[in-house]
Amino acid sequence: MRIFFFLIIVIFGVNCQSQDIKGSWKVISYEDEIAYFNKSTDSICYKDSLRKSEADNFKKMSDMLVFPITYVFDDKGNFIMNFPMMDSVKGKYQLDKSNNTLILIDKEEKKDELKYLFVNELLFIEMKMENGFIKLGFKRS
Repeated sequence: MRIFFFLIIVIFGVNCQSQDIKGSWKVISYEDEIAYFNKSTDSICYKDSLRKSEADNFKKMSDMLVFPITYVFDDKGNFIMNFPMMDSVKGKYQLDKSNNTLILIDKEEKKDELKYLFVNELLFIEMKMENGFIKLGFKRS
């Protein structure tokens, strides 16, 4: 009986950790309406073949623009977005688990509501843009 409870606690604990946003996260994938890039596998999937050259050009610049970005979320509701080419962005975050919304509020009180999802210990955050979307995949770093 004790083994059964121990297994439940271990399984539940592992599941909770994988769903926990606290910690440091590094960008490993980028997706928009044109293409999907995966830095870990060095792969690209074109969604719009007419815009392939645009996606290829972006892929060349993504090592400087996208993949150096890291987020750090602490247990007090603070976040830091580190972007080597610019200053860090600091602020507060909230999770609304009822509709999978991550709310980021920076020091200037600018508020972004983003959709988030955990899949196999990866964190995905989707941002709606004026024309389309951007979805970033993160791995704990």
